[in-house]
Amino acid sequence: MKVLFDRRARERDFKEGDLVLRCDARRKEKGKHGKFDNLWFGPLGIAEVNGNNTFVMQNLAGQYSTYPINGRFLKHYIRY
Repeated sequence: MKVLFDRRARERDFKEGDLVLRCDARRKEKGKHGKFDNLWFGPLGIAEVNGNNTFVMQNLAGQYSTYPINGRFLKHYIRY
């Protein structure tokens, strides 16, 4: 089972200060959003790294999130 899991698991390389987008997991299910609705919030900054793949977020105004977020709901934000 570990081998099968490790094939699909992706290494996350988020560090403090990185800008990321957070997935809106509550609306991701079919029927809870419109066809062209955006399912990503952000950009948000990573304020601190807690343990393995858990992050505390901070918005651009400087307010911290009240709960940690798992890394599987995040993706890198790239400015152009």
